[in-house]
Amino acid sequence: MKTEVCAFCAIVVMILCPSVGIAGKLVNNVAAQHGSAGCGNPPPDAAPTSVAIDGRTRNLITVIPSDYRPDRPHDLVVAFHGRTNSNAEVRRYFDLERHAVVPTIFVYPESLRDAQGRNIWSDPADRPEKLRDFSFFDTILQTMSEDYCIDRERVFVVGHSLGASFANALACARGDVIRGLAGVGGGSSRPSRCAGPVAAMVMHNPRDAQVPIAEGLRLRRELLSQDGLPTGSEPAVPQHFNCRRYGLENEENPVFWCPLGDDRTSSGRFYPHQWPAGTGAAIMSFFSRLG
Repeated sequence: MKTEVCAFCAIVVMILCPSVGIAGKLVNNVAAQHGSAGCGNPPPDAAPTSVAIDGRTRNLITVIPSDYRPDRPHDLVVAFHGRTNSNAEVRRYFDLERHAVVPTIFVYPESLRDAQGRNIWSDPADRPEKLRDFSFFDTILQTMSEDYCIDRERVFVVGHSLGASFANALACARGDVIRGLAGVGGGSSRPSRCAGPVAAMVMHNPRDAQVPIAEGLRLRRELLSQDGLPTGSEPAVPQHFNCRRYGLENEENPVFWCPLGDDRTSSGRFYPHQWPAGTGAAIMSFFSRLG
């Protein structure tokens, strides 16, 4: 409502005072009212490849649009890899970037490894409400907001497998700053209380043996509770992933539940825990439809 009122005021000023530059400034303020501290400032010469947290360097891949403009707030997508793949590998197979509908900055963090060399986003003794790498996300969000023009009302998280489990927990713990969540084959170890509602697309194959479907069903229940939604649902796109929408068609924070049936990879291997072809396009389309 505030946006509409401010826009109306700008139009009035343009009509009554066409020779004054105030109207243009008002219009610009309307466009950037959700913009971060980096809006209007020159970006860094190179996209960040790491951030420092508690004296430790944490690596990441940052992708800035070739047509980046500091006067235009950008969506921010932070995408988390799983236990066995690197951030460079998921950047390739997530296939998110080419399906961005609006100007979007992508960040692919790199996890730490445990004693067995496996990727991890938390320490063994961490409580669900205080996972170690929540602070990694916080630092990424702060850094990107200070260095680039980010729409702070359009921050999204994506993950697969262990990365989806972490994104699921993050979307609860940081529900006050995350607009939407999308994950494939993730678990549901989340804080007991969430910081705010989030829109979500949850994709899970019922034949997934690595993360059982029971985990996905539990996550669905928790998201419906987080968003205050009823248990009734309607078929939704993409229908080839068997998606159903919880919440009205114009719901601010809908939950899309997609018990997908893609069992085999492109090479024919039976692998229900996979990231199916077309998932990146479906996720970016879902994000673009959120107001």
